Amino acid sequence: MWNPFKKKTAEEQAPANAAAPETAKSSAKKESIEERIEREIDSLPGMIKNKLKDPQIKQRFIDIAKRMEKDGVDFKSIRQMKKWMKAHETELKAEQAGGVPKVETVVHEGPKIGRNDPCPCGSGKKYKQCCGKK
Repeated sequence: MWNPFKKKTAEEQAPANAAAPETAKSSAKKESIEERIEREIDSLPGMIKNKLKDPQIKQRFIDIAKRMEKDGVDFKSIRQMKKWMKAHETELKAEQAGGVPKVETVVHEGPKIGRNDPCPCGSGKKYKQCCGKK
């Protein structure tokens, strides 16, 4: 199982091409956030990996990562990422709520029909014995 707090061993930290470590470092610096996320998705737990298959969730994840990078957050430090998330919590929730439509209360137009009033359908019966029964 993937553990974000587990320190990587020397084998996991070493690049695949150990003969040219300088070129690996320079290419890692040029790598965009999208490329880094694509590379790291395989190491995530299955539940998170499945959620990131949804393009909207993946794009939101990338947008948040870009904002973190812009603010200078070190992605290797879980503590810094949690601190940034806590500082921007209300802002992130407001953005997320913006995508969900607000539920509005239904307002009835016209006069209220009482139970003992004649039914508006024109049957001649009381509302409670006609359309109000349903």
